[in-house]
Parts: sequence; structure tokens; C-alpha cells
Amino acid sequence: MKPLLPCVACLFLLAACGGAAPPAPSAQAQISSVAAGGLVEPAGEERVLIPQISGRLAKVHIAEGDAVQAGQLIAEIENSEYRAALAAATAELQRREAELARLRAGARAEELAAAAAARDEAAALEQQALAERERRDNLLRNRLIAVEAAQQARAQAAAATARRQRSEADLALLRAGARAEDIAAAEAAVAAGRADVERAAALLEKTRIYSPIAGHVLKRDLGEGETVVALSPLPLARIGDLSKRYVRADVDELDIGRVQAGQAATITSDAFPQQQFAGKVVRVSQRMGRRNSISGDPAEKQDAKILETLIELEGAPPLPIGLRVDVRIAVK
Repeated sequence: MKPLLPCVACLFLLAACGGAAPPAPSAQAQISSVAAGGLVEPAGEERVLIPQISGRLAKVHIAEGDAVQAGQLIAEIENSEYRAALAAATAELQRREAELARLRAGARAEELAAAAAARDEAAALEQQALAERERRDNLLRNRLIAVEAAQQARAQAAAATARRQRSEADLALLRAGARAEDIAAAEAAVAAGRADVERAAALLEKTRIYSPIAGHVLKRDLGEGETVVALSPLPLARIGDLSKRYVRADVDELDIGRVQAGQAATITSDAFPQQQFAGKVVRVSQRMGRRNSISGDPAEKQDAKILETLIELEGAPPLPIGLRVDVRIAVK
């Protein structure tokens, strides 16, 4: 048996020298991929509608699956108190505007005529009182009346003169019109009234909830008669644009240097076995963040940093919004 060993060694040497070289890796073998988890989302992301004020939902005009237009009224909160507040603020503004207009216009012709007549009457009564005072003074000098009677006439004359002076001042005030500072104060009151009306109108408008985009109602969380709480975690509804679907993938920080816009991607999901959906990377985030898609695998590091990558799906795949999917991005 020993003579066979040199022959076997020779055969191995001949095979090493004359054998063919190993085949070069094919182009397909040189292409690798980056794996990531992701969530399906609508075009422009999902819009979560949360009212800005609390109250009871009086009307809800949408149902799940309904198509809506941007600016369409979708719900109303009970607003009788807000409407009353707006009416009161509007009435007060009108009163202040009327007062300002009165000050700017000045006295009416009828008011001026009445003031002039009052002045003339006061002047006539003054002349009568002055004449009576003079008459009694003469009688007093002749000692025909008591001193008290003469003093009474003097007092009545002084009062008549004061009434005439006051009536003249009233007429002059009407002719001069409102003072500049009175008009300025009235203008400030009008401005404050307008602000009150705008505030009341803004609060009333917050009771009406509109769709911010055109799309479909993905989910309605509350219905008529239920109470909404301002800025609560429970929204009224969720709306999304289903004209296109996207996947927001979490690319691990170790792979971010290999991913760029334009690369092809393949999406799979346990909910659709044996199916693959094609997509293309359209945007790569410029900021690292926390993982969005949690798989539930205890071996997965929850605190790992990721870079969000947006993938546009081809066609109209039947993937529901919010579905967790697996992504493979083809890289060189």
C-alpha cells in the first residue's frame, strides 16, 4: 500500500497546476442589499385631526373611507355659547362705532338751535333781574324798602348772570365739537371692540373642523354626541392621500452610507405571503433618530439610531396604511 502514496501526491500536484481557475463572481453576486423595517403611509403623511377646543360633537359629516376635499367641513362642536358671545361683541362694537361717529360729526343743527335759544332766554332773564336789582337799590337809597329786599334782588341778578354764562358756554362747546382726546379715546374703544369681535369669531370658527388636505378618511375615532377634549391624544379622525403609498423605512446607522435616492427597493410583509412589492428610494433624511418600526423581536435593539428613508411604492399595492413591512434596498 505504501507505493501508492507518491502517486496520489503527484495527481494532486498535476490538478493544482493544470486545473481551471475558479469562476469570477457574477454581477448579480456583487449586488447586495440593506434590510430595514418600515411602515406604510399615505402621500404627504397621515393627518391626525385633533380639535383645539373641548365640547360635544354636534355633527360629524364623515365616515371611514369617505373621500374629502381640502377645506371641507367634516365636524362641528356645539357652539351656541360661542355664537352668543360673537353677537354680544358685535353689538358692543356697533355701539362704540356710533359714539365715535357722533363725536366726529359734532352737534346737529337742532341741538345748536336749542342751545342758542336757551342762551337768549337766559340773557333776557338776566336783563330782567338786573333791572329789578337796580330798581330795589334806588328804593333802598331812598329808604323805601328794607335792606333784605335789596340783597335778594342782587342775588337773583347774580344767579341770572351765571345761568346766561353757562348757556353761552354750552353753545360754544357744541359749536367747537368734540375734543381731540375724546375722539382718540373713542377710536381706541372701537379698536378694542373690533379685537373682541375677532376673538369671538376665532373661537366660534374653532368649533368647525375642516379637512386640511384632499384624501380619504382612514379612521374616524369619535362620532356625534361624544365629547372631544382639546389637544387630547384621542383624535377625531385621521385623513390621508391614497393616490400614492410610501414606506418610511428605518435604516440602521451602520448601513446609512450605502443608501441613496434612486435605489430600487423590495417590500414584503407577513400579511401578504409570497408577494413582493416594488419601490424606489425617493428621499433620505438628513438627521438621525429613533426607530419608528418596532418588530417585537426581543433581539432587536430598541435604542439603536436609524436614518429615515422614504420609499415610493409602484402602482397601487393593497398595503393598508400603518402596516409594518420588511424592506430590502438594492445597493452596490
